Amino acid sequence: MESKFEVDDLVWAKMKGFPAWPGKIIEPKNEVKRPSNKKPHHFVFFFGSENYAWIPEDNVYLYSDHRNKFKLNNRIPKGFKEAVEAIEDALKAQPTTKTMIAVELPSIDEELAQIFPHKTPSPQKDYTREPLTGKKTKSATTNKIFKSKQRKERMSLHFPFKPLTKSKDTALSRKSTGSLTPKRFPMKRPAGVGGEPRLKKQKMIAKVQGSPSKPPSAVDSTKIKPKSKAELSASASHTEENMVLSPQKQSPVRSSLSSPDMSGINNPMSSAGTQIEETLLSARAAAKTVIPTPSRIGFLGLGIMGQGMVMNLLRSGHEVTVWNRTALKCREFVKAGALKGNNPAEVIQRCDITFSCVADSTAVKDLVFGNSGVLQGITKGKCFVEMSTIDEETMQDVGEAIMARGGVFLESPVVGSRVPALEGQLIILAAGERKLYDDCFSCFEAIGKKSLYLGADVGQATRMKLIINMVMGSVVAGLSEGMAMAEKVGLDQEDVAEVFSIGALSCPTIIHKSQAILNQKYDPHFPLMHQQKDLRLALMLGDKVEQPLYVAAAANELYKKARRLGYGDSDIAAVYRAASA
Repeated sequence: MESKFEVDDLVWAKMKGFPAWPGKIIEPKNEVKRPSNKKPHHFVFFFGSENYAWIPEDNVYLYSDHRNKFKLNNRIPKGFKEAVEAIEDALKAQPTTKTMIAVELPSIDEELAQIFPHKTPSPQKDYTREPLTGKKTKSATTNKIFKSKQRKERMSLHFPFKPLTKSKDTALSRKSTGSLTPKRFPMKRPAGVGGEPRLKKQKMIAKVQGSPSKPPSAVDSTKIKPKSKAELSASASHTEENMVLSPQKQSPVRSSLSSPDMSGINNPMSSAGTQIEETLLSARAAAKTVIPTPSRIGFLGLGIMGQGMVMNLLRSGHEVTVWNRTALKCREFVKAGALKGNNPAEVIQRCDITFSCVADSTAVKDLVFGNSGVLQGITKGKCFVEMSTIDEETMQDVGEAIMARGGVFLESPVVGSRVPALEGQLIILAAGERKLYDDCFSCFEAIGKKSLYLGADVGQATRMKLIINMVMGSVVAGLSEGMAMAEKVGLDQEDVAEVFSIGALSCPTIIHKSQAILNQKYDPHFPLMHQQKDLRLALMLGDKVEQPLYVAAAANELYKKARRLGYGDSDIAAVYRAASA
């Protein structure tokens, strides 16, 4: 089937759940899988967001023909204005390319004559003397030369050779890539010399005129447009930021304990360290580029996890209405741009999609079924996403109640703790209505690094989350017992932690929790009482399917002991207190 679009066409492209967005047809990226269905698709780069995706041809419209059709006048998403400005700049630069393609190019001999005007032509065989039918007379040859001169004059207006080497863009490309000469257009050898077909030469010259300064490496990596100085400086600052956040090659445990100047950063209870850490985390989260959905978003619950998720939704340009049982917690988010709801039912009524993330099954039931709760605000088409870690029976009861009133339901518990929530690096596990999962794409992109759809069966995501947290709790319990035993047998716990950090057991959980044990600081990244709750729920799930869980059951007893010792509100690393008691 013949395609309506070509590479480099400027278009409006519409993804499901999002407004039409300014974009450009580009060559497909190898790492992005082509859709399996047989409908024609185009690989579109989205201006403003620097993202790209396969878009069905039915959802792609030529920008010049629909220039004002898709422009938004109200509720404009973040980055939309910048995207329109970028495509307008690209459109202004396009007519030159169009003119180039339309101009008839001179023959190879004429180009050589233009480059070497004083050189005597070498004796060549005159094919006009061959006894071929339709041979041309001398006067016809003279007319041809005269017309060729006219064509060369016209060409000089559209394709001046010399200015290409003095282009500002070329200079900028040299500076950024280190390439001295753009390989795509070698100036020492005119295009076409060497017997290349004329059609191929026309295409190559058009590309050079549209992007005179891009060496092949730059074209292959972006295929979009040369970066401006502002973009280059932003890229440099982003590189510096990544250098700050990247781990050192030496042992993270040893370096953090041996350097007194860095102890504030690694010590969660240090106020200065916490401020620096949260500033770095905020900078990393702010670096994400997300095209926000035009849907109105609600969020119920501003605990340790909810706070980070709401801030990332706001940073990415979403319109968010918040509610929390303790209304005082809403104040900072209202200052950051959020709206405040008076109760869960009001938030549901005001928003298109509402998320909830609270402590446990009891809190979820109160939130959904209680007075002025979620269920009272649900009407046909209202969407509710439950992100709390609870038992699967409660999750299924909530889903059935929402759908019975015409609402749409999705469960999506998250994997991660306070730091990933602040960074926007959570993992989202979802099950339920697939369309709602797709509609939540920009929200999941803002709060997480990966989202998985596990099927339409509500409860699947909850089961996976309980298994993951069961393993997490068992690992930290084992670490705590190991550190306690090391102390009893006279080993230096710092040495043990260092071996953990550089050996096969090295992972963020082992490193961070061993540091917390060494420093005896248990600032709650993941509260111990929540970990014990998840172990209890996992054991109940194991009983249901008759799966023995010996290690998890033993770990659960250790967490129960830590709760009795008063560490329920502390981080899960405080289970060490129970192991060493």
